Amino acid sequence: MATYLARITVRDLHGELEDDQVEGMADALGAVGEPRVEVGAVVFDVPGEAPDGGVAYSAAAQHAAEVLDGYAYEVHVTETY
Repeated sequence: MATYLARITVRDLHGELEDDQVEGMADALGAVGEPRVEVGAVVFDVPGEAPDGGVAYSAAAQHAAEVLDGYAYEVHVTETY
């Protein structure tokens, strides 16, 4: 089974994300490393395993939807070995 890294970008559309919210999101997502703050967004790296890229994307997107309900976000998955 291949490993993958999901980059989940949460849009901070109104500049309202507090440090404790970001820490809670990172913990709930199972993110590794420190979240990266970009202009108007926070980026989390979330590792996982899946048999192929399609399954990896589906799993990451579903997990993000469950954790980030009510937030604007994007999911991008890259395969690692």
